[in-house]
Amino acid sequence: MVTNYPVMIRNLCILILSTTLLTGCASSEKLLQRGQYDKAIEKSVKKLRKKPSNDKELYVLKEAYSKANGFDLDQIAFLEKEDRSDNYLEIYNLYQRLARRQDRVKTLPSQLLNQFEIVNYDDELIASKEQAAEVSYQNGLDYLARGDRESARMAYYEFERVRSFYTDYKKVDAKIQEALFLGTNQVLYVIENNSEVLLPERFDEELRKIALADLNSQWIRYSVHEDEDIEYDYFIILDIKEIAVSAERIDRETYSESVEIQDGMKYVLDERGNVKKDSLGNDIREPNMVTVTAEITQTRQWKEGTVAGSIDYLDLRTDQLVKTENIAVTTLFEHFSGTYSGDERALSEDSKEIIGVGMVEFPPTEIMLLDAADLLKEKSKDIIYRNKGLLSSTENQ
Repeated sequence: MVTNYPVMIRNLCILILSTTLLTGCASSEKLLQRGQYDKAIEKSVKKLRKKPSNDKELYVLKEAYSKANGFDLDQIAFLEKEDRSDNYLEIYNLYQRLARRQDRVKTLPSQLLNQFEIVNYDDELIASKEQAAEVSYQNGLDYLARGDRESARMAYYEFERVRSFYTDYKKVDAKIQEALFLGTNQVLYVIENNSEVLLPERFDEELRKIALADLNSQWIRYSVHEDEDIEYDYFIILDIKEIAVSAERIDRETYSESVEIQDGMKYVLDERGNVKKDSLGNDIREPNMVTVTAEITQTRQWKEGTVAGSIDYLDLRTDQLVKTENIAVTTLFEHFSGTYSGDERALSEDSKEIIGVGMVEFPPTEIMLLDAADLLKEKSKDIIYRNKGLLSSTENQ
């Protein structure tokens, strides 16, 4: 069976668009019949503000308003009767909905507004808000008391909800920071030299300039210097296993270049050896093309340094190596110089760049390795970025 997916997707998009348009174009009466009371209220209020004498819309508004309020008040009564502390947030949201709905009706002209009972929900909103804040605050404390990462994150979200109610509720900012710290996986970037080659003193310092703070997220914090007050969850170990710096090399190569160029003009001769004339009797001349050649001796100085190893992810909670990736960088010093003999006009642009350039001193091995450290930083950061998902887990904590 062959399925035409593009046609199916197109038809699905048309169906969704049609449904959206039909819903948007539905009359307030249709919305009332479907039980979409708040949409019916919104549409009726807009029409009544333009035409207060529209009795049909007024009827729809009264029906939708009564039914919507009835459902919300019944739900509030049930939640209060159930008497569960976790219900207070929903109760607060329901009172907010009642108040918003009433505020929409309050935009009606005064002669219509008189036909609706206006209720002051302030006391209920304040009471349910305070209760919801206290419930979330206590939930946050309970989660914190469990002492694990996942619970600390749950506590964070509870305290954030509290702050959305009251910014200064029981010093909730301090609790948010505590939950954030306890819920965050702490990761230390560790550098180990197992190559049996002595590294320059600045090599480690250069590697620790890696900008891992750029990769910090809500639940992951990277460090490049160990803090004894932090209990780390992961080590990311840059394990340097091989360091190789080649000897200083000088290679010479000789090659030639030729090109045809114009060297003045020459007379055009006929088959008898006489100069040809044009129609006016003038001598005919043409460009004199000659081939010129130059021989180039190119000197290439080069020196290469390689640092290789692995990036290892160690889960300190289980003492397990959870992933390892190979890493290797190469830094290359290369310098060209050259001389030539023959006709300078034969030289290509590339050859001209090296002619007259002298040889230079080779960089010391220390500089080559520091350049490699710079490359290692960027490559390590790329690997760490790709593996951020490994470090967000709260399992086994």
